[in-house]
Amino acid sequence: NLFFELLQMAVGRREGLSRFPSDRDEWETLLDSAVKHNLLGVTFPAIDELHDTGKVPLSVYSRWALAAEKTAEKNASLLEECRKLSALFASAGFRSCVLKGQGVASLYPDPSLRQSGDIDIWVEGSREAVLSYLRTVCPVGKVVYHHCDARLVEGTEVEVHFTPSWMNSPSRNKRLQRYFASVAGEQFSNISEELGFAVPTLRFNAVYLLIHIYRHVLEEGIGLRQLLDYYYLLTHLDAASREDAAADLRKLGLEGFAAAVCFVLQEVFAAPSSILPFSPDSRKGGFLLEEILVSGNFGRYDGRNAHSSGEGPLAHTFRKVKRGLRFFAMAPSEVLCMPVYMLWQYCWRKKKNYLYKGR
Repeated sequence: NLFFELLQMAVGRREGLSRFPSDRDEWETLLDSAVKHNLLGVTFPAIDELHDTGKVPLSVYSRWALAAEKTAEKNASLLEECRKLSALFASAGFRSCVLKGQGVASLYPDPSLRQSGDIDIWVEGSREAVLSYLRTVCPVGKVVYHHCDARLVEGTEVEVHFTPSWMNSPSRNKRLQRYFASVAGEQFSNISEELGFAVPTLRFNAVYLLIHIYRHVLEEGIGLRQLLDYYYLLTHLDAASREDAAADLRKLGLEGFAAAVCFVLQEVFAAPSSILPFSPDSRKGGFLLEEILVSGNFGRYDGRNAHSSGEGPLAHTFRKVKRGLRFFAMAPSEVLCMPVYMLWQYCWRKKKNYLYKGR
């Protein structure tokens, strides 16, 4: 798989491709794969190296180079916006922590080349207190259990988190929320002098980033960019923190999924066994890899996620549960509890008057 080999070049796990693409179409296929998984920026240094051989078509190289340049420009802008958001919440007496995004990018050899999406910021305080403040400074969009959409930055989606994530299973979610509460203070105080705002600790991210991947796999799909985030995190984690994170994941019932992710990391990025928190599970991992390759970035390339623009609550629930059933063997309790959680959240949002945007 030339795309996997290109990714392994990008992360420094191989020196070159086993063979060059045979024609322009095959180069275009490589480019399309990088687009599909939001990996144009991080793979550009490898393409730049291959370009020195004169093998990369100019039309392909120029598009790759332009994408990398735009990625760097966007990252510089997002970095500044994260600083402003953190300062804004601090001025109102709220501690905050920027999830994923720019904090994870700092683990990359060149942070400017990681393609970022929206801004996720975890704010300390009750849901009611955070929402009350937000409504005084900006329009508030959709409010769900773990976050709300806030129009705080022009042209960039901002998700303000009341909690980093959730589980469909009530018992597992209770366990997860206890975990988040127990380590929250450390995250809000982990201010990076280089970045200018708080970011999660490596140990926290070893749990949280895997849960983020897990949630997207079940809900809509995930691409390889998020797996690359996890790869780079593991390369920075020391042995003691890796063991502690593995223990946390076992308590949350995520050992099986984590073992599948470890298989993907080995297959795609040639991750060394020494950095993996669990032994790779080839059966579950092979299935997960197939799903990732079909889904692309956040499932946007998976035709099975298609739905009509006027999809109602029942049709939405049916489509989500139908998707979740494919992962029953990997996450039985989460799949079984999915319709229960979706019904509970609908009723909860209705009771709280959150079903209406801006409320």
